[in-house]
Amino acid sequence: MAIRGEPRAHRLYLLRHAEAASTGTDWRDITRELTPKGRTQARAVGELLAPQRVDLVLCSSATRARQTAQLLGLHAPIRFLDRLYNAGTRQLLAELSGVEDQLRTVVVVGHAPGIPALAENLADRQHSSPEALALIRYNYPPATLVGLEFYGGWSALAEARLFTARHP
Repeated sequence: MAIRGEPRAHRLYLLRHAEAASTGTDWRDITRELTPKGRTQARAVGELLAPQRVDLVLCSSATRARQTAQLLGLHAPIRFLDRLYNAGTRQLLAELSGVEDQLRTVVVVGHAPGIPALAENLADRQHSSPEALALIRYNYPPATLVGLEFYGGWSALAEARLFTARHP
């Protein structure tokens, strides 16, 4: 609970889409769908996020990311963005910088290597959970979720405290 006059932290959850089939309905990578295991993973992540008051989900337009976001079952608007398909850290940060500051908790559903790289780049080594840092350092499989917390506006996001990381 925030003390009156004390700023509340923003929370950012970065989620790599759940497990997807190795091929899509056509030759394009963007059409790959979740496997049955991936569907289960997405629902499980949704259960982890359910206690949070998520204000917004930013999601890649790829089929596997869209399915992941929808299966989370969150009561938050989802913005499907072509720009997040295989986005790198700069593009991810550019999208986050446009989020309205009154939105306190945002989930981004995207892809490797952008999502893992952003988690690694934002994590403040001094204040982050050593266990969470160790968990994502060399391994960020599908359906991995990290939680980061920071003060200030979305447009100023450059460093955050990594408070949780979970593999499926």
